[in-house]
Amino acid sequence: MPDRSPAREAFRRFRHNRRAWFGAWFVGCVGLCGLFAPLISHHLLHFSEDEQHTFWVFAPPGTQDVAIDFPTYDGDKTAFALLDRNHDGKLGCARTVTGLHCPELQTAWWAERFFAFLHDLKDTAQGHDQPVAGKRVPDGLISMQEYPQTPADWHDPRVAQAIGDLGLFGRRGFELLDANRDGLLSRQEVIGQTRWSRLQQNQLLRDFDRNGDLAIDRDEFPGQPALHTFWLGTDQKGRDLLARLLFGARVSLAIALLATCISVVIGVSYGALSGWLGGRWDGLMMRVVDVLYGLPFLFLVILLLVVAGRSTVNLFVALGAVSWLSMARIVRGQVLSLRRRPFVEAAVAIGVGQTRILWRHILPNALGPIVVYATLSVPAVIVEEAFLSFLGLGVQPPAASWGTLISEGARLMAQHPWLIIYPGSLLTGTLFALHFIGDGLRDAADPRGD
Repeated sequence: MPDRSPAREAFRRFRHNRRAWFGAWFVGCVGLCGLFAPLISHHLLHFSEDEQHTFWVFAPPGTQDVAIDFPTYDGDKTAFALLDRNHDGKLGCARTVTGLHCPELQTAWWAERFFAFLHDLKDTAQGHDQPVAGKRVPDGLISMQEYPQTPADWHDPRVAQAIGDLGLFGRRGFELLDANRDGLLSRQEVIGQTRWSRLQQNQLLRDFDRNGDLAIDRDEFPGQPALHTFWLGTDQKGRDLLARLLFGARVSLAIALLATCISVVIGVSYGALSGWLGGRWDGLMMRVVDVLYGLPFLFLVILLLVVAGRSTVNLFVALGAVSWLSMARIVRGQVLSLRRRPFVEAAVAIGVGQTRILWRHILPNALGPIVVYATLSVPAVIVEEAFLSFLGLGVQPPAASWGTLISEGARLMAQHPWLIIYPGSLLTGTLFALHFIGDGLRDAADPRGD
């Protein structure tokens, strides 16, 4: 076998550790998803982190709706005939003193109010049963008996006029919405059949009015807004859980890595100085560490957050500022072990300065334990951030982290289990993967390895 450098040999041992290699790939994939969360949410999910779909609150996984922040269009132009009520071949707009006025698109906007509130206001009976005045037994479906027949059956006159202008009251409107012809309208069925009502006039003119005539003709018409899937369901505000998980990975991993870097810098500097000075200085510095160890971790973090203010930046600074104690002890022990080695005594004998000996000779030889412990510190910081967010002291809304998502899901897991299953599973998997990496690095740095 050809000679290998220590680094190559350590990498070979790490690569042959299947659990560690899997952990590295898993954490790498999660980290990349978090890093590119804005691009993934824009181009793949089409739902942003805080995009609220108020009519899909607690929607189960697999539900579909029209994207608000990143809409796309299906190219189906059949809805154009319904919107073009004056049959002039275009959806025209005019500039007024109050801004743009698009009568046909404004009618569609009022129609959206009708479709959005249809189930909330008219779902009063089970199945095909006749609605009874004063009695409400909703089943999530609208029958022909429940569907408004005339403008007088709707409470808002502006909405009633829009639906009347489109001819969507009574049997004609019901049949247009009843895609599966079962005589009942589900909420998903209504949303799928009325996507044309979600067209936004400003967005249409900005993106599709190619000739600048303040009108959308049939050739420019992009079709209905396409439906996109909430793959992991929605939360209590109708926000896509998968998009929030991706952005939460970004926040949680960033806090963990930055807090770990802070703790490594402080811990290595403090521990190395303590071990190198020795004697009374070492004893005094270690007593300070012992005193800080005796104080509750949560008390210190809360104190720092109160003094510095509650923000994401201050959170990872606070976590890093209280997580360096174990690192300082480990580095101190390594320095005490290495300072009497022959290579250190040789450096002293030839007149190398103490600072150079410490930073160029001792610490590089202690790098293995430092890297291993730093790797194992990352999952610890993630758990601490999740715990603080669970208590309301961590990442502040509307930003998402795994801790805030688990906190929200824990309160509602009995009724909506997906809110806790997915963020909890992702956090658990990441913690296991990080521990596998730490174990693999420890084995790889062991000179007694194979």
